[in-house]
Amino acid sequence: MTSDLIAEFKECLSRMSYARAGWDYELSPEERTRENALEKNSLSRARAIWGDNPDAHEVLRAAFVEASPLATLKEITQ
Repeated sequence: MTSDLIAEFKECLSRMSYARAGWDYELSPEERTRENALEKNSLSRARAIWGDNPDAHEVLRAAFVEASPLATLKEITQ
């Protein structure tokens, strides 16, 4: 597993956290739609990285802990 892929995984977690941070009440409907799509796409990519790299699960778990996202690991591993 490359460090670029780990960085991408952590960026997906970061984008998910950003979209889930709870500022929705201040967003226009269009912005809320964009953030919902950002969260969905980031979750999908994080799941793909997890699923495509079973030999790197320990490294990805460590990256997850380090990122401390507003998500659960179970969401990623499903």
